[in-house]
Amino acid sequence: MPLTAEQGYKIREEYSGIKEKAVCDAHGLTQMGGSRTKIDGQNADNRVSIKNASGSSTQVHLTTQKHFMKTLNITGDAAEFVKHFCGSIDYDYKGRDRRFIKEIDSEYTQSFQSFLDNNKEKIVDLIIRNGDDITHVIYRDNTNDVEYKLTYNEILDKIKDAEWKFLRGGIHLKLNKKTLFHFQREGKRKKSNRYNVLWHIHRNLFVCKYKLVGINFCFLIVLIYTQML
Repeated sequence: MPLTAEQGYKIREEYSGIKEKAVCDAHGLTQMGGSRTKIDGQNADNRVSIKNASGSSTQVHLTTQKHFMKTLNITGDAAEFVKHFCGSIDYDYKGRDRRFIKEIDSEYTQSFQSFLDNNKEKIVDLIIRNGDDITHVIYRDNTNDVEYKLTYNEILDKIKDAEWKFLRGGIHLKLNKKTLFHFQREGKRKKSNRYNVLWHIHRNLFVCKYKLVGINFCFLIVLIYTQML
């Protein structure tokens, strides 16, 4: 059952306030936060983005179509893809205010695919940092009471071999068939922010396993350790 607007607001307030403060205290960080920065906590050496999640993914970046395309210099057919995919208040396709991916002209889809392939690191830099010098991202899985942490450079290493996959209502950056990030439109009922660009960060980013010549890397480490006993 979907959350009401009031329930959603209360959860966001708790996660960005009390729970975020608890993570900052545990890591010796001063809580920052606010809508104008990606930095949620910092100390003399580190600037940390904290993602409190109740499930397998959570919002990491939200912006308007116009700002998204301007920031990343998305133009031409690639821009047309974003417009069709996110829609608008005046958009009408078979009674809907957007198109799903298979309904968008293939030349637009291919152009946006090429843009994603050629700008993977630039896109991740935008949605993680957005101009701030983030050094670490902490993902707090509140449901399972587990915390994960990666440096920004470790995130860049993980996405090197990841590939973009176009699904019906979203575009996923996947590694070993596991989604690390995904892009969708905001899709809220309220028309004033229904058509925005929304990115999610997934727990898989922090727990997914590298592969080395077709062998699971984590399994290889365990095997080597076992042989040393």
